This record gives sequence, structure tokens and C-alpha cells, in this order.
Amino acid sequence: MPKSGKTTILRKVVDELKGRGLKVGGFISPEETEHGTRTGFFVEDLETGKVATLASTDANGPKVSKYHVDIKSFESIAVPSMENVDMYDVFVIDEIGRMELKSQKFVALLDKVFESPVPVIASLNRDYVDQYTVHGDVVLLTQTNREAIFLDLINKVVAEYAGKSRRAAKPKQKAKKQKARKKPKAMGKTKPAKKPKKKKSGMPKPKKEERHAHKEEEPKPKKRHGVIGKAREFIGF
Repeated sequence: MPKSGKTTILRKVVDELKGRGLKVGGFISPEETEHGTRTGFFVEDLETGKVATLASTDANGPKVSKYHVDIKSFESIAVPSMENVDMYDVFVIDEIGRMELKSQKFVALLDKVFESPVPVIASLNRDYVDQYTVHGDVVLLTQTNREAIFLDLINKVVAEYAGKSRRAAKPKQKAKKQKARKKPKAMGKTKPAKKPKKKKSGMPKPKKEERHAHKEEEPKPKKRHGVIGKAREFIGF
């Protein structure tokens, strides 16, 4: 709703989230006043604090109501932050309205922002509710429900961020377990010990038939399937 204090509450939300250690990106669009009279709007980068003109009564550009939108000035703040949406924990847009939508670059980057896994808080002109409601929950801000919405936004964003942190931490824990189960590396190859040569006894060699008969009488040792393979795998020779 007009005059509902959307920019004021968004700044309050941003300050609270930053105070909790979250990295907040995006922009807000406060009023520009002169002698108590609104003369336009400027756009402020929430990370750097840089400020530029969004619209004013004496600017050159497309007209919205009594204001002229300075598209290049607006894009100098909005576009860089939107292009880097993934580097933030939370992203804020103030607002999606008739002035901002005069920028084709802004319109094109909205899809990138909404497709990002980063939680987005955006103020939305009521003329565009049907167009953008598919991207998330929409609440009507009034002067009487501002505090309740502030608390609700904080709780939702913090819960989303906490869940994201837990999901990101799980693969790391798994990797640590896998690392602990790694097989020990080989310390170096060892040559098998040479068998001592048998000394000749001087006795005459038995005939072939006698040798074969002697071998058949000896019991064959049982094979231990896989033991050698497993031992090599475990020891790392």
C-alpha cells in the first residue's frame, strides 16, 4: 500500500539480518525530499552504501507520474548486485514497480534473482502482484501490521538460512568420514626374500617314476581363497 512504510521496514529487516551475521545484498529506494516535499527517489546499494538517482522531477528519462526515471543511474546500482546475487545470504529488492521496470536490464535480471537459491525479499507494486506471486508468498503491508510482518520476515529468512547451512555442512562431514576410511598408502615395495639354494646331497637322483609316486603320496595344502589379495589391499604393498 502507498505510504505504508515498505522502505522503512526493509531497512529495519536489513539491519537486523546484518546484525545476525548474514551478508545482505540488493538495494532499497528511499524518498528524496526537499523542504519536506518529495522530489524523487534514489537507489542505495545495501552492501556498499553507494547511492544514485532513481527518479526525480528534473531528470531526463521515461515519465512515471510526475517523475522522470534515470535508467542509467538506477542500473549503475541495481545491475551489479543482481548479477552477483549468489554471493549473498539474503537479497533485497525495493521495489518491483513502474519506475524500476523501465529498465530492460532490471527486468532480464529478475529471472536470475528468483531462480537463485538465495532467499529474496522484495517490495512489489500492487499492479504486478499477479505477475510475480508465482515466485513466493505475497503479504499486504499496512501501517498496522508492519511489526508483525517484520518479525515474520526475520523468522523465515533465519530459518531458511539455517536450513541451507545444515544442508551445506552435510557433504563436508561425509567427506571427512570417507577420508578417515582411506586405505593406508604403501610405504615402499619390499623384495621377497630369496630362497636358500639346496645343497647337493651327493645321493643319486631317483627315477621319474619314483619322484611322481612320492608326490602323489604327499597331501596337497588347502588354498586360502582371497587371503593374499586382501592382505595386499590392506597392508598396501
